[in-house]
Amino acid sequence: MSITALIIYLLIAAIVSIIAERIVGSGPWGLLGNIIVGVIGIWVMLDVLHLAFPGDLVVGGVPILTAIVGAMIVDVLISLLVRGTGPRRSWRRQ
Repeated sequence: MSITALIIYLLIAAIVSIIAERIVGSGPWGLLGNIIVGVIGIWVMLDVLHLAFPGDLVVGGVPILTAIVGAMIVDVLISLLVRGTGPRRSWRRQ
């Protein structure tokens, strides 16, 4: 993989993760966090689940819709791990 291909891959991962973050409604993880979530989402969908939607737009070797769904899955899982599923505690003045 050349440097140019790596930069394109990371840029696609960041954009896909930002879209997934907006759809899911969690985050913000920041730019570096979005890139990591996007790369993990792409990896989960293509290498672990071996799933790609037919007719999906491919940019730089990455199927975009599949990558967005993968980033959404990773975003939800990270949100559940970081924030938990229990009731929210709020600080209030006494």
